[in-house]
Amino acid sequence: MSDNSGAAPARNGTPIPIPILVACALTFVLYLGAYMRLPLVPLFARELGASTFQVGMINAGFMLAAALLSLPLGLVSDRLGRRRLILAGMGISGLTSVFLLFTRTPLQVGAVYLFSGVGLACFSPAMMSYVGDVSPIPLLGRAYGWYTSALYLGMAAGPGLGGVIASRGFGAAFFISAVVIAAGIFLGGPRMPAPPPIARPSSPNLLADFREITGNRAVTACWLATFFATFAWGSLFAFFPLYARDAGVSLVHTGLIFTCQAAANALFRVPIGHLLDRWGKRVPFIMVGNFLFALSIAAVGQASTLVPLYVIFIAVGGSMAATFTAIGALLSESVPTRIRGLAMGGYNTCIYGGFAVSAATLGAVISRTSFSAGFALAGGLCATVTLALAFLFPRRRPSPKAQAGTGA
Repeated sequence: MSDNSGAAPARNGTPIPIPILVACALTFVLYLGAYMRLPLVPLFARELGASTFQVGMINAGFMLAAALLSLPLGLVSDRLGRRRLILAGMGISGLTSVFLLFTRTPLQVGAVYLFSGVGLACFSPAMMSYVGDVSPIPLLGRAYGWYTSALYLGMAAGPGLGGVIASRGFGAAFFISAVVIAAGIFLGGPRMPAPPPIARPSSPNLLADFREITGNRAVTACWLATFFATFAWGSLFAFFPLYARDAGVSLVHTGLIFTCQAAANALFRVPIGHLLDRWGKRVPFIMVGNFLFALSIAAVGQASTLVPLYVIFIAVGGSMAATFTAIGALLSESVPTRIRGLAMGGYNTCIYGGFAVSAATLGAVISRTSFSAGFALAGGLCATVTLALAFLFPRRRPSPKAQAGTGA
């Protein structure tokens, strides 16, 4: 873990390392640019002639690419360093927005979105691991609180900004998205400090690393909680814009509803990170947050007017903040630094795998039943699995050896 040199003071007097602040800035910029596309791509694909099922498959392909590549690219970040993967992911995401300017068919949109999945698979595991690498143990909860707050602030601002710009055309929104991400690469990339060197065995054994990860109950439980949470959340990613349009909600309000969700998610992250560090317990935040999150997802299909939808999405954001801030901290402290990228890669595989399975399966469910039934199925499955995970999470916190991340 890092020392506290070159740091800005936190509110409680404990310094926040500069690398964490840089990581937050780059994360905000990437997700601001990428999430400008979020409410637009389903509608853009529909305008090009895509069916509801095809819209689901476009999102599924994007998430499947991210899911399949996150774990191996997390492993690559353990071997080649975090910074290279972080900047490569930002570059690919920026190019995705450029390529969307030239797409003319639903098939082309799907191909470009596959490429976007590669970018996320490069960026997310490497950046999550980087935050863990440079964070002192007493600041771990707050570090992930600040990092994920930056992430969700980008998510919050992106859809609303994209929706407003898209009133002048999809192309304008895609162009501004590319410019934002490119600015982050050229202005922030050179200022990203290198993390501390990773202690490794003299003879690395990939099979032993995989066995160590999969035999860790905390990691397995976090991965499962993540998969089923993102399965539920994926139902809104892929299908809420279409549900909102059928309910008479404007494109601007659709973007702002997503913005309110992401804003609530971001605003709760830092105080939850402080609570995690003070209390020292992660599992109760994961369990309660995920269960409330599941109930909120199921409730979306019962609302069709603006006020209830805004309230439900704020509840979705607040419950996500509790769940995923705690998962990030628990994962980071449960594994040594030399395999942290692998753990975070698996975590991101579960995120995008949940999205991919959700988009691929719920499109068929919704086509045969209704949007409400699809949202209810997604939320109910997440709630059921969350209750079952109570028996899998370990009862004790990880040992200081794992928290120190030495890998010794």
